[in-house]
Amino acid sequence: MLMNAAAGAHLPVLKYFYVMNAVMLLLVMILGGTVVTAKTQRRPFHPWAQSPRSRKILIIGLGLLWILDGLLQAQPLMATQFVHELLVPLLHGQPGMVATMMRIGMHVWRIHPLAWDLVAIWTQILLGFLILFGEDAEWRRIGLWVSIVWGFIVWVGGEGLGSLLSGGSWFVGSPGSVLLYVLAAATLLLPRTYWSSPLLKEILRKTIAGLWFLFALLQAWPGSGWWSTPKLATDVLAQAQMAQPGFISAPLYLLAHLTRLDPLIGNGVFVALFIVLAGLWALGRPSRLTWVITSGITFGLWWCGQDLGVFGGMGTDPNSGAILLLGLMVYADLAYFQPTREPSSHHAEPGLNTSA
Repeated sequence: MLMNAAAGAHLPVLKYFYVMNAVMLLLVMILGGTVVTAKTQRRPFHPWAQSPRSRKILIIGLGLLWILDGLLQAQPLMATQFVHELLVPLLHGQPGMVATMMRIGMHVWRIHPLAWDLVAIWTQILLGFLILFGEDAEWRRIGLWVSIVWGFIVWVGGEGLGSLLSGGSWFVGSPGSVLLYVLAAATLLLPRTYWSSPLLKEILRKTIAGLWFLFALLQAWPGSGWWSTPKLATDVLAQAQMAQPGFISAPLYLLAHLTRLDPLIGNGVFVALFIVLAGLWALGRPSRLTWVITSGITFGLWWCGQDLGVFGGMGTDPNSGAILLLGLMVYADLAYFQPTREPSSHHAEPGLNTSA
């Protein structure tokens, strides 16, 4: 209903907005085609050829997420209602300094919302293509560094620090998906030797454990109101009522109903679940069964707790569940599917002739 009303009230604005996007698309196709043609004429184009499989997974996943974010930013409501419907509600409960930075960003955006929306759309789409199809010595590295800078700007101005300081929770997307994008980009900037080292696997395992502990802490924080009010049910119900297929919203309605029955028990279940997952990942290398259970729970909570992040016309990204699932995929490849390395010759038994 809101989308239809906005489209009717701002039809000339939206026509201008999409004409400008069409012009940008044409320019990108012409310039991009010229660059790709020039490069392929000089030498074969293999942007992922020298990357380990787990690194390819992260490159492809992160690139596609940035492109999806850019496309979501091109929804009609983003051109007309972005500040009022999405950013203003994030101000509630923010500390003074964070609220001030967000208000500055909103003021700058309101000066020319269509121009800034075009910048956001095409910055994110171009970042995705640079990460996907750039080469590490050139454009991919530039794209990753720019994505880190852009990610921090979005995290502060567009996500309010992921609501970490204003009653955040997994169910409102904390700690902010774009912060996890930044961590993914920083990982891809590491030397390739890290991808064959057990160190990266350990860092990723501890990061996943830390995230689940953070989710538990945010959900258990007394001042956030998750224990004593139907806040969780209200947030989930608001997501369920967005324009989307019925089979997507049905589990959200069920979760909203169950958590409304007793906020104390409902919140306690989620806090306990997050603590258990944090412990399983913190105590050592998780088994494959633990990984499968964690992935299933993550997907279920992404669906029922974050509504997959893309419905209702105001989703700017698929929320933190998507990037966490990507991290779990990368960990699985590093931990369970890497080939066992043969012992090197300098570890051979004394006196054994290892020459050909």
